[in-house]
Amino acid sequence: MSVLKLKLDQEQLVEDFFEDTWLAGIVSQARDYQVCWQINKQLGFDLRVNNSLEINLTKNRRSYYFTVFEYQELTKSAAHYFYNNHCKAEFLLPELKHVDYIWLIKGNYYQAADVKLLTEQCRKVETVQLVTLLDMKDIKNKINLIF
Repeated sequence: MSVLKLKLDQEQLVEDFFEDTWLAGIVSQARDYQVCWQINKQLGFDLRVNNSLEINLTKNRRSYYFTVFEYQELTKSAAHYFYNNHCKAEFLLPELKHVDYIWLIKGNYYQAADVKLLTEQCRKVETVQLVTLLDMKDIKNKINLIF
């Protein structure tokens, strides 16, 4: 009897997940819930922690948990995900060690001008020091963002 093995095509998974997405890096010394609360006030969002999306990475037999906040804009068919990029000196995206949080905008509603406006509004948040758009090509560990 032969055993059929199925292999997950990670490249296709990454390509599908990141279709119609924008990614921004945020630098802030404040806690994730504080930054999200202020972004909610500034942008009229409702980012909330979603424990079912929490990302668990294991390195050197230790587990690290990265919080993910979520906001669904149903009228625009868009979703916003706000990732904590560090946990106990480990990074969700090690190539972005200078970034505290990652903001993923998913959906085809937002175009470049819209995203630029959102990032400009986010820069006005009191606890945010820097917001920068990220190029997907520069991110090596995209698979870590997939929940």
